[in-house]
Amino acid sequence: MVMNKQFNDNPGEGIEIVKDISYDESESEVYVPSAAKPDTVDLAVAKEKESTKKSALGKISRLVARNPGKYLIGALIVATIVSYIAIDIGNFNIEVDNAGWKSRSTTIANREMQVDVVDAKRSSLFYDEDGSAWSDAQNNVARGYIELEARRRLSSDHQTTTTMVDYFQNNIFGYGNTRISSHGRKLEGEETCDTDSFYSSADLTFGEDNLYAMWKLQPDDDVATKSMLDNDILLKICVAETNTLEVLDKLEATDSSTCSGCSETSGRCLPPHSLVLLLRNYVADWADKSCSDLMDLYTAAVQEEFTASLVKCVNEFRDQWDPATQTLIGVATSCPSIFLPHLVDAEFGINGNTNLRYTSSVFYTDDMEAYYKGRDDFDGSDGEILSGVYDTTYGSINEKYVDILVQSDMLLAVASLTVTFLAMGVHTRSAWLTMIGILQIIYAIPLAYFVYVFIANLKFFPFLNFIGVFVAAALGADDLFVAVDKWKNARIQRPYDSVEDIAEVVFPDAAGAMLLTTSTTAVAFFATCICPVAPILAFAVFCGLMVAFNYIMNVLLVFPALCIYDNWIENGKDNFLVSCSRKKKDKNLDDSEGFERISFSLQSREDMSFIHKILSYFADFLHKFRWPIFVLSIVAIGLCIYFGTQLSLPQTSEVRLLPKGHPLENHFVWSMALLSAALYSTGSGVEITFGLIPGDTGSSINPDELSKLLLDNTFDPSLPESQEYLLNFCERLFTSGFAFEPYSDYRCPINSFNDWLETQSSLDSQDIVYTENCSSADGLPMDPAAFDACLIAWSKETVTDHVLADRGAVKILTIQTRSNINGGNAAQTVIGAELQKYEDWLQNEFETAPSSVNKAICTSSIFWWYDTNQQMVKTAVGAVAIALGFSAAVVLFSSRSLILTLFTFACILYVLAATTASLVGLGWELGFLESICFAIMVGISCDFVIHFGHAYIHEPGSVSKEFRTRHAILHMGPSILAAAVTTLSSALVMLFCKVVFFTKFAVILLMAVVHATIGSFVIYLVLCNLFGPSEPTKFIDGIATKCLKCCGKNADDETNDLALKEENRNSSKVSVEC
Repeated sequence: MVMNKQFNDNPGEGIEIVKDISYDESESEVYVPSAAKPDTVDLAVAKEKESTKKSALGKISRLVARNPGKYLIGALIVATIVSYIAIDIGNFNIEVDNAGWKSRSTTIANREMQVDVVDAKRSSLFYDEDGSAWSDAQNNVARGYIELEARRRLSSDHQTTTTMVDYFQNNIFGYGNTRISSHGRKLEGEETCDTDSFYSSADLTFGEDNLYAMWKLQPDDDVATKSMLDNDILLKICVAETNTLEVLDKLEATDSSTCSGCSETSGRCLPPHSLVLLLRNYVADWADKSCSDLMDLYTAAVQEEFTASLVKCVNEFRDQWDPATQTLIGVATSCPSIFLPHLVDAEFGINGNTNLRYTSSVFYTDDMEAYYKGRDDFDGSDGEILSGVYDTTYGSINEKYVDILVQSDMLLAVASLTVTFLAMGVHTRSAWLTMIGILQIIYAIPLAYFVYVFIANLKFFPFLNFIGVFVAAALGADDLFVAVDKWKNARIQRPYDSVEDIAEVVFPDAAGAMLLTTSTTAVAFFATCICPVAPILAFAVFCGLMVAFNYIMNVLLVFPALCIYDNWIENGKDNFLVSCSRKKKDKNLDDSEGFERISFSLQSREDMSFIHKILSYFADFLHKFRWPIFVLSIVAIGLCIYFGTQLSLPQTSEVRLLPKGHPLENHFVWSMALLSAALYSTGSGVEITFGLIPGDTGSSINPDELSKLLLDNTFDPSLPESQEYLLNFCERLFTSGFAFEPYSDYRCPINSFNDWLETQSSLDSQDIVYTENCSSADGLPMDPAAFDACLIAWSKETVTDHVLADRGAVKILTIQTRSNINGGNAAQTVIGAELQKYEDWLQNEFETAPSSVNKAICTSSIFWWYDTNQQMVKTAVGAVAIALGFSAAVVLFSSRSLILTLFTFACILYVLAATTASLVGLGWELGFLESICFAIMVGISCDFVIHFGHAYIHEPGSVSKEFRTRHAILHMGPSILAAAVTTLSSALVMLFCKVVFFTKFAVILLMAVVHATIGSFVIYLVLCNLFGPSEPTKFIDGIATKCLKCCGKNADDETNDLALKEENRNSSKVSVEC
């Protein structure tokens, strides 16, 4: 193969013509004849110097190159001042703030927000006498973030407590079971402990700070061959409980607030409610026997009887349980004293199953902080045959532990930055350039924060933003690599040019290339701002700003530093600060010697650096096997798309932050296997509220800021038709088949009020509240003039705060109901279907309802969580669409080639599909983190391709696609590989984090970078090698020229410029003959 590169001579300029530049296929090298002299440079270079007008950027570049130190110091001073303002006045800090994980300003969120406002101010509104609280609520934005889980507990507290009280009254006291206070454990100083306060109350199961020990038998085996009811296993549990109780006793002795149930002076804690306590009652009449003595009484015959009685009890309990009301319909008379369903698992007793694998022990404790410190001393048994883990009823230890881990993982993430900095040093081989690159990355953080706080006016700064620091550092290193490599490449190709000449060429070229990748990445982040979830929105804004400021600081710091660096090199300075492992320049080199470094693509392989040799071999391999690689690429894209579409939505609403297998995570998983979880965890609270208008007047980016109270002024329950409608509303609701009473004896406020009127009217001695306010009404409907006063008086008398009134007029009426959907475990599709049932039913109801009561809103924490998840999915789709559209525009603008734009789309499609397929292979779902990373993946996948595309069109005129592809590989390959390796190394460090959020982000980033590297080096380059245009910009430039000609004389200058550029292209041609 012979490659002829012809340069048309410019007469009178003394430029020699280089005609036969040969490509020896057997050697796979391109070389320049030794006759070529330093003055035989590319004609395009000469014309660039002598014919082409200097651009504004070129002039600025030369100006900076003349006094680089002055501009560098000036930029550092300005950046330091602005950073100080951001850090000091802006109160820059990163806190472990998990607030805000719910949607804002959507249809569902607006309803929920008004209920949040009412919940936050319910007490003040209920007891308000002069209207001041109502005025404040309607004119000022309420504050006080309420977590969805906390709100769920608030809505269910009455329900669960009432359910348990009913059970205790019916089961323990209703049919003669022995009360523990009569035959309790013989504690030393027993008179100081009140056993009834724990063992016979709802606090046993629902005490918020109770210490729960979860036990699992043979935790590492798929199937257990033993049972918790075996003698040796119960002995292990008994010993472990005794040891843990001793730890609690010590904590109680030093901190009297650790335990409840005993006096503060006793220094004792009650023994836990567990199978062991149940067994003491069964075989020892509560005698205070040691564990070994108790097991001696627990013979094989006793075990068989005890097991049979427990199976009978559990089955009867199931039969008597009403899932609709979550109460026992009858009485489980066969159950031992103080039996509760948290003592057995959900599978026990079914079809005669006597193998009990899960159980729990509940300690009556009161101070989470104290026993968090002593958690390592709690006895979890041997961990092989029997494993025990400890947490509180609502996972308080888990939450505190995660908060601490987040802080430690942040330190590990900081350590990953060190990897980035080391990679910068290895690649630049200069302590000076590395130091400047580090300053670039560091300054980008407070500068971005300055804009974030003072210009964007964002005050909420979640810990999620900290991940942005890691991403921005990796992208900042990429910018540094591009700037340094372009400078060094230019110096190699122009060894005799001045610093100003190099700067004039490199600065506009590098700044333009980095601007393309910076804009696509920044827009990918900013596109995620469409997400109505505060932490995601804040993360998107802050990351986008850091990407932008990394570019700005690269221009302001790295470019002047490169000029200083080059001056040092040219002046012969040789020290560690300047360069490491640099070959000394031959000072005796004469300008008349042979010039062999015109281009990497034309350079002899022996003269190449190690990385360029590797890339040269890769270019040969890619060209030789281009067709098989192309076929494999098409197959890979198809397979990735197929498997990527299998990514599903989360099957539960739980967001777990600890990895599977962690003891605290095991506690959560094992607790879900208990019978109590199967019985009590079914259902979620739902509220239907009259008197509110959906809306959110607060800042959607500040979770602590709620909204003003928005009242429905058309709501008037006093009208006769309204009273009659509301009186029958609940009956229709609770017979709908999907809505149930929140607890057994629940009555809607309006129905309870009607019952009270009927009762009072029939009494001889009536309450003064009735006689003074109700005009002798005997039921509803009643006199509209007396309705409000009577209802308000009744609500205050009975403390029914679901009726809220302002200065004599009922403004808000709330009806509680319950869905059988468990928000914590239900799939999104199931929750969505449940929401639609309520929506459809209310819509049908209000079609015939009086206009004064036809605007109620339906709310629930599970519906808000559902909406939040749906918004995350919409954000992923919308952000990807925006990022793709913008990236396509950037690629088309930069490459001026439709074909290269299509190649870019193919590469991006592969990156997205392959990364998604990888996540499917890992068993992941489309959760929070996966959603926010999709747009980021678009930005990352574009970066490498844009660099290759920019290098592909670098050669002017008609140049073969093979030569252009080889040039792109050798010219930009080192920078892209360095950026990929840097990001991958940092991501690998973050894999050692403990919090799932950080590790998942590291995995996603790692997968995205791996596939972006494969996509750009393989798929994009093989497409260019096979189908790439020899004149990539000809079509677009031709259209632009015609458009400019149509504009007439106003475009003469532009036309002349394009004509001159076209002349330059035509003057340099490369043809390939095979």
